Amino acid sequence: MLEISEINTKKEFYDLHDFWDETLKISIENNIFLTWEKMAPSVNYLEKNSSLKILCATEDNRLIGIAPFRITYKGLKGHLCFGIIEPLTNGDTDYTGLIIAEKQDLCLNKFLEYLYNQKDWDLMYLPDLPQTSPSLELLKKATHLPKFEIEKGVICPYITVPNTKEELHGNLDRKFEKKLRKSLVKLEREQGKVELKNYFDLGSLEQAIQILIDLHQKRWISKGNSGRFMNEKSKNITLQTAKYFAEKDWLRLYFLVVKDKPVAVELNLEYKGKMYCHIKGFNPDFYKYRVGSLLTLKVLEQCITKGITEYDLMQGDEAYKFDWTSKYKRNVNIKWVNDKLFSKLLNAGIKVSRTGKFDKIIIKYIYALKWLMKKQGFPCF
Repeated sequence: MLEISEINTKKEFYDLHDFWDETLKISIENNIFLTWEKMAPSVNYLEKNSSLKILCATEDNRLIGIAPFRITYKGLKGHLCFGIIEPLTNGDTDYTGLIIAEKQDLCLNKFLEYLYNQKDWDLMYLPDLPQTSPSLELLKKATHLPKFEIEKGVICPYITVPNTKEELHGNLDRKFEKKLRKSLVKLEREQGKVELKNYFDLGSLEQAIQILIDLHQKRWISKGNSGRFMNEKSKNITLQTAKYFAEKDWLRLYFLVVKDKPVAVELNLEYKGKMYCHIKGFNPDFYKYRVGSLLTLKVLEQCITKGITEYDLMQGDEAYKFDWTSKYKRNVNIKWVNDKLFSKLLNAGIKVSRTGKFDKIIIKYIYALKWLMKKQGFPCF
């Protein structure tokens, strides 16, 4: 008999490590963003207003499914707050999903029924689910429970890696490829020897991550933005994730080095024949040499050598990505509303607030209504 249980503590999560990875290996979705190693830093740095709500599906004491969720409470303390079920790594990942190894339809329905019968949450928000995800197809078939709201999400450009370097250069726009060649010649003539180096060539992993942070921040600050590493949490999660991935030999942290000085960086992840470009950065003083693009070219050449079939540029429609490809995939965002009256009113208020009209009034009204109904003892809370 298939049963659903919850993981709510860090100890339980750590105890699940080996079982998690084994289940993922035979899951309908097996990607690096669903690994235990990707989840662990988010568990270790969980915000105070969030708690673990990882659902496990077992049959005959075998783990066959995992829904890696957390529940986050927003609003004011006491009656005037609402709970959102969301991916455990929400905000720190480009892709989400579910781990289901056996009895896919039954397992998913059991997850949903379990949640539907609970009243400690108001909205379930599952952003950044790949449009090609098997989990999405299963969700679409779950017709006996209230329907999900599905909306288009961000695009994720990708490159199909050719078999040879000649094909790689030949597939590029002629003008762009010519600019890259000229930039490399100019860089070597004016600045010195240009090399591709891995993180272990520069010292410790900690030192390499600090160089990544510095180059990333320099680039974003030069554009008038804050960058992703303005807070310590982001730095700690990135370093811890890199350590976990390095132990599994999934980390590909590459640097473009000019005369022994790192001027561009890509934190890439390699998993099951794909390369994911996770974080980029470069020294804006070297902008005119196109060092970011030169590094990408060298990484793609590495992909060819290693037999990588796809180089994922990840979320976002930045113009530079389309110098390399016209291909992209799309994520979708999924929302599910609890059957409680307050949850439905909250969802209505959120929809109204998106129009920019009466948003504060609506939300205040909903909070007040919740407080009043709670005081009157309504069971829908």
